[in-house]
Amino acid sequence: MALLGPTVGLTGLFWLSAYPVVVAKVMLFSAAGILYLTFQDIAPQSKLDRSWIPALGAVAGFLLGLVGKMLVGS
Repeated sequence: MALLGPTVGLTGLFWLSAYPVVVAKVMLFSAAGILYLTFQDIAPQSKLDRSWIPALGAVAGFLLGLVGKMLVGS
């Protein structure tokens, strides 16, 4: 398992370096997942019983801000 991370990293470097759009999409997906998990852990007061809506709302807010920034063009 210890060699799996560097192996996959180097594989991604050599195979995906020619496809920056794919890398950007993977990074955006990963950022949303990290944001979801972080919000679920850091903001426990917003948790509802057995509900994922508050954490998904944080991801939707992140998406809204990202789209707004892209539309403004700064």
